[in-house]
Amino acid sequence: MNNKNITRYTYESTDFQGWRVSIQRRGRIITRYFSDLQCGSEEEAHRQALEYRDRVFAQLAANRNNLEAYMDQELENVQEMLREKERGYSSGV
Repeated sequence: MNNKNITRYTYESTDFQGWRVSIQRRGRIITRYFSDLQCGSEEEAHRQALEYRDRVFAQLAANRNNLEAYMDQELENVQEMLREKERGYSSGV
């Protein structure tokens, strides 16, 4: 199994256990976490992390001529997802 750009986190001292995808290109870094709890299992979190990583790699290849703009847009997508989660937590959802 190819786990390039994917790291497993299983620390007993934290609430998070899951997988982290981290991809860096031209000084920009995209990092996204896949929680075992939110995905339903360690295996499903890993499957989603692999799928996400492969999708980002495909988009990087397709956007090779405009890599900075793609990375900036993907970073904004991840940040918006986090803002939506925070709004859900603060409203009790």
